[in-house]
Amino acid sequence: MDKSAFFAAVAEILEADPAGLTGEELISDVGNWDSLSVISFVAMVDSDLDQIVDGEQLKGAKTLNDLAALVGL
Repeated sequence: MDKSAFFAAVAEILEADPAGLTGEELISDVGNWDSLSVISFVAMVDSDLDQIVDGEQLKGAKTLNDLAALVGL
């Protein structure tokens, strides 16, 4: 998965339009980043990227690029 596909997957979780996402956007500005979104994100990373996200690192993520960095993108 490349970064643009990753951003599109995150936008889908957040029920947002992926068009024009650069990664610098704050997660909270892109869509509804709530507990259900967090669970969906963790599940997507597990199923699509075969990785486990560290909860403390996830809690510190502020931008889409921060989320991408958590999974090595």
